[in-house]
Amino acid sequence: MASPTSQGVAASLLATGRTNRLGRDRTTNKKYSNIIVSSSSRSTRPPEKSKVNSKKSNLIGEREDVPPWFPWLPSETQINRLKVVELRAACAERELLTTGKKADLQNRMLIWATVQDRKRVNDRLNGLKNLIRVSKSKDAAAAASGETTGSAVDDAVESYDVGALTNKRKALTKEKKRSRGGSNNRGILGLVDETYFNGTATYIKVEEEEEEEEEIAEDDNSMVNEASINQLSKTFNAPSSNFTNREVSEMYIEARAADQAGNRKRSKAILTQLRAATPNDMRVVRRLSRMESEDGNLAAARSILLQGLEAEPNNAHLLHGVGQLERKAGNDYTAKKYFRRAIKRDPSFPNPYHALGTLEHTHGNIRAALTVIKEGIGNCPQNHRLYHALGDVYLDANMLDLAEESYLAGLQHGPHWSKSFSYTSLSFVSYALGHTRDSRTLLRQSLEVNGGMHAQGVIALAQLEESEGDVEESREVYRDAILRYEKKRRKRSPFRSNGSKNGPKKKGGDDGSSFDTSSLVDGQGNSYTRAYAGDKWINVFKSWARMEEIHGTYETAHIVYSKAARLFPNNVDLLIQWAELQAEHGDNDRARLLYEAACHRVGGRTAEPYEKFAMFEMTRKNFVEAQAVLLKGAQAVANLSIEGDGKSGLTLAHLLHTWGVCEYHLGSLARAEQLFDDALRVTGSEEGDSSMRSLVLYSMSRLEFARGEHLLAQHCIGLSLKENLLPGGNSLIWKLWHNIAKKMENEHLATRCKEQALLRWEEERGGKVSDLSRLLGERQRPRDYVAAKSSASSNDDDQRVLPERTGSAMKDVFRKTPWYSKICPPSGRMDKNWYAGAKLWEL
Repeated sequence: MASPTSQGVAASLLATGRTNRLGRDRTTNKKYSNIIVSSSSRSTRPPEKSKVNSKKSNLIGEREDVPPWFPWLPSETQINRLKVVELRAACAERELLTTGKKADLQNRMLIWATVQDRKRVNDRLNGLKNLIRVSKSKDAAAAASGETTGSAVDDAVESYDVGALTNKRKALTKEKKRSRGGSNNRGILGLVDETYFNGTATYIKVEEEEEEEEEIAEDDNSMVNEASINQLSKTFNAPSSNFTNREVSEMYIEARAADQAGNRKRSKAILTQLRAATPNDMRVVRRLSRMESEDGNLAAARSILLQGLEAEPNNAHLLHGVGQLERKAGNDYTAKKYFRRAIKRDPSFPNPYHALGTLEHTHGNIRAALTVIKEGIGNCPQNHRLYHALGDVYLDANMLDLAEESYLAGLQHGPHWSKSFSYTSLSFVSYALGHTRDSRTLLRQSLEVNGGMHAQGVIALAQLEESEGDVEESREVYRDAILRYEKKRRKRSPFRSNGSKNGPKKKGGDDGSSFDTSSLVDGQGNSYTRAYAGDKWINVFKSWARMEEIHGTYETAHIVYSKAARLFPNNVDLLIQWAELQAEHGDNDRARLLYEAACHRVGGRTAEPYEKFAMFEMTRKNFVEAQAVLLKGAQAVANLSIEGDGKSGLTLAHLLHTWGVCEYHLGSLARAEQLFDDALRVTGSEEGDSSMRSLVLYSMSRLEFARGEHLLAQHCIGLSLKENLLPGGNSLIWKLWHNIAKKMENEHLATRCKEQALLRWEEERGGKVSDLSRLLGERQRPRDYVAAKSSASSNDDDQRVLPERTGSAMKDVFRKTPWYSKICPPSGRMDKNWYAGAKLWEL
């Protein structure tokens, strides 16, 4: 019971007609709200429960009522709009407890509405299942008796109570139209509904709504018929996937775990099943393609992504993946096109910006790289990799302040594991500024982030010590890092103890000096788990082996290669480098064994180990043995080319060229000519392949010169000069042309060719530095991205990038540590592959 004071206050308010904040009379609003409720009853609320509300009263004497817009099954938003008294009335109407605070009432009402809604959904699903069941039984009975009846379906429709659902939808539609129409009849200030003062308007409107609903109901009845029920039956009985959503999720997790554990065969088998079960899940496509790429099956990886692009041609992730594959295959120009397509399809995807920017940077196109990376930062301002790539460009451009600022921004936005990369890059800035001690401190700090498992930081710190002349300290850095890495790999290995019965037994000591052929050729004796996908620690071993070859001895370098081979037994490049070490020190038997192991490991994925093995035999005048190796390699790579997409061209072209030179030394000139034609046919047509075309044409000129066909030889050498990497060619091209001109008795041409040969020879004595100066002197106007993006902001004369053939040869110049020139002096040649192939004629 309310107190006398409360009752007095309520009576005073009712007598004086106090208003609310909107200026409308509270009692007047009650009056007109009652008129609206009486004129259009709430069809969604049971009529027998409306009496409950009339018996309730609040503490101050006001009669509780539920707003007319409040449905029988309200949403959470609608419940929160009610006042306390309205909540009590709504609870009483639904026979719920009306005690408690506002939050208790809201929670009670929300629970009730949730339970009722679920019950309604279950009732509808049960009714739908009954319809389908009746349809099936009717079809079976009709097939048995040959008659068609509709009584069963009609009974099912009646049991489903379509009329009740239609009436309920009509009531909801009325309520929505009334709520929309009421706002249109407001006065000038929008405070009072003008239909309140026109009693007939509401009734006329309700009658019009009922007529409209009757027309809709007549149309709706035609929807529930035999055809619709049969269609529903087919839909529910359509064949589904063999796996549930939960099973698909578990399979994906299992595939990832198998990949991380090194069981790549099982991981790919599970991903293949997932691809068949979920053909529209592009995550599976990308992951399967990545694994094929890491195993060296570029053709299979490309085929998987291209099939995914047929289903989703605008998928930026797939376009970026194809671009990465093309870049790995050496088709840089094609890779750039895919990266630009990915950027166009999804400007908020940061990976193609990073890939395209770093590729332009690697090719020496600093302006293009800055344009792409800055655009990526504008669209993805929180991506730490873009800031890191921007800092790398500024560092190579010697803009140290901007580089440091970019690295610090990447350090701020990146996750914890990325801090090691930022600290390493900041150490490069400190070294460039002359602060060697700060650089060393930052590198050691980078190794503390992830427990020392930062391969790039290990290499940088060891090479810094090597550049300062402290080889012992550098060796100590390598040794400590490798011990941590071996411990981590051994910790998750299935082979636990050294004396295990099933475990492998070492023939030598722990120093790794033993030469275990079984671990190389047969895959036995590996006491560690397989390396993670994309494991970069192989670069640590290669850097350590390089240092030992320069500052150490043959034995120390051999030990490093032995350790690396046990941890990375399938790494073909490592086996080739180890074989070259043996050949350099005269151990031909070990070199052959390692070359055979490399060919065994690579299968038919690439022709490089076969070509290296053949060149090793050719330099020792073993042309017949080299011919057998080349034949085997050509068969393996040709089979892969036929099974894949036919783009294994570059390595196959190198192998065919080497084979042609070998046939020349064996005296088979016709066979050599055919092989050179085949090599030129499989060579790509992009600018990046021009160096290979130049080499093949040079060899064709040598062959025609040996035959005495001087005019054809001159034609081929001219084409070779045009396709050559370096502007103006090299000394070997001009030397051959000089000999051809002398045979043709063209003294003037011979003299000019001799002058050019001497000039190029003098330039080549400077090594990579001279080659780079010649390349930078040749520029051409951009044809694509840079011109499109910056034409509005700068002059065309300033927009110049290096040719594609030049960019592909400058990968060893940019994106190096500041002390790289000290430990790896640029004494080599930028076109060393061309010279290696041309020197085969001198054997």
